[in-house]
Formats: sequence, C-alpha cells, structure tokens
Amino acid sequence: MNCKAKLSVIIPVYNVEGYLRRCLDSLLAQSYPNLEIILCDDGSTDSSGAICDEYAAMDNRFVVIHQANEGVCTARNAAFKKVSGDFLTFVDADDFLEADAYEKVMAAMEDCGADACFFGWRRLYENSGSVEDTFKGQSGTGTAEEAVRQALIFDGYAGHIWNKVFSTAYWRENGSVNLPEMNPAFAVGEDCEWLVRMMRPYQKVVFLTDRLYNYLVRQNSAVNIQKLTNARLTEIPAREKIAEEVTETWPGLEAAARAKAYSRLIQNGKLAFRLRDKHAAAQIRPYLARNRRSYFRSDEINIKQKIKAVLIEALIRFT
Repeated sequence: MNCKAKLSVIIPVYNVEGYLRRCLDSLLAQSYPNLEIILCDDGSTDSSGAICDEYAAMDNRFVVIHQANEGVCTARNAAFKKVSGDFLTFVDADDFLEADAYEKVMAAMEDCGADACFFGWRRLYENSGSVEDTFKGQSGTGTAEEAVRQALIFDGYAGHIWNKVFSTAYWRENGSVNLPEMNPAFAVGEDCEWLVRMMRPYQKVVFLTDRLYNYLVRQNSAVNIQKLTNARLTEIPAREKIAEEVTETWPGLEAAARAKAYSRLIQNGKLAFRLRDKHAAAQIRPYLARNRRSYFRSDEINIKQKIKAVLIEALIRFT
C-alpha cells in the first residue's frame, strides 16, 4: 500500500489521565505509519499535559499544544493551525482504535479515489464492561449528500467526527491548510454542525462497515452526565443550525436533519422531566413543533418509538 499520504489526527485533551495512555498507545500501534498526531491539552489540571509531553518526547509524530481551558471547539481550532496532512481525522482522548484502522481507511480511500471515509464503531460501557453494537451502516461509495444523510440517520455512521477521515485538498491555500473552524457556542452537536460544512465541496465518499473505533461511555463524561447543563442545552441551536445548513446545500436532507433534532429534543426533554428542570424544559418546548412533523413522517422510526415520543412530549409540556 502507498503510505505517502500523511494523515493528521487531532486529539483534544482535558483531564483524562486514566484513559489517555490507552488512546495514544492505540495510535502508536497503528499499522499505517504516516501520521501527524496533534494533541491539544486544554488546560488540564491532572497529569494529562505531562503525558502528552512524554509521548512527544518518545515519538516525533506527536505535536503538543498547551492552552488555557476554553473547551473542545477551541482546542480543535488551535490544532487546525498545526495540520499539515493530506487527510484529517479526530480521536477523543478516552477512546481507542483497532490497530489496522487507518491502514484499512487509507487503502479504501486510495482504491476509490474518495474525498472522505466514514467507518464503523462500537460503544464500550466503562461501568459494566459491556459492548454495544447498534451500528447499521452500509458499505460502498456515495456522494457528499449521501454521506451527510448517513450522518443524520439513526444507528448509522452518526454525526460524530472521530469515525471519519477527510481530505484537506479543498482547504489548501498557498501551501497551508485553512480548515473551517468549529463554533465554540455549541458544546454538544458541534461536531455534526462542523461536519456539514466540511462536506460541502466533496465529490465521493467511501463507507466501511468495519468496526474500527471504540467509543468509551463514561459515567462522568461531559456528554453523559446525568444532569442538564447550559452546555448540554447548546445542542438545541446546534441542531437548528444543522437543519438550516443542510437545507441550503442539500434541500432533500432537511427532513432527516429535523427528525434528528426532534429526537434529541425528546431525549433531553425526558431528562429535564426526571430532574424537574423547568428552565431546561422551557428552552426545549419552543423547538418541538418545528421539528415534530419530520420525526413522525420518518420511515426509520417505528410506531412504538413514535408513541413513546408523544408521551414524553406531553411530560415536557407539564414540566
């Protein structure tokens, strides 16, 4: 296989000392060697920053940035300025990859002449040690529009950016890579909103069903904490922005974007009801009507799920 193409891997790091070594070791173990691994230590108060420096001293493919804590979007934006690779991907610092992940991805992209690759993944639950594999993506090739649809449907490739590789060719100017920045106003849903903008110029995408990425579900992670925060509520405007951007570029995908937005409103609304969080429920309620129709018209969602959504929406309205 031709390993001339350089793959830049961006990893935002914040207080993950118990997980970071496994993540970085999985990158050292990659059978595809031409990597540029950019670690952005976002003001960690544990030993995470020191671990980053340790790996940089061990292997010159690691590049380390240290900055004050400003959030994941700002960390990734800082890393964007260091990217020199022909391709770009992301890893969360508490996750890890199969050893042949990038070899398989880069080979598939080379074979197909693709601008991007979406690949399979699985969830690992920290507390129970169980593995959940609900991924139902299809293999093959498609357009950027089909790829964004795959990011929006349920149980597919999802809107995450860590199970995707992107060409940087469209973002090169005068020898440097100038990537679209992530919006720091969105603490949840920020990756999918960026993904939609990133995909606009692409022509061909390859889909791999191989489960190459291991996503750790932590009890105390920023997204999985069992309480509503202002950060979590930023997903509401993020999903609205996604629907607007999708409609502008690929009008046929608006329904999928709004169905996904409604499902996320329902999920967060259910949590608001459990916690009797009147503020969160008040933030969610105005957006239900504009996204409801797409959800209930979707063939992806069975009748049981739709009935459940009706009941949850009623609870949200009385929270």
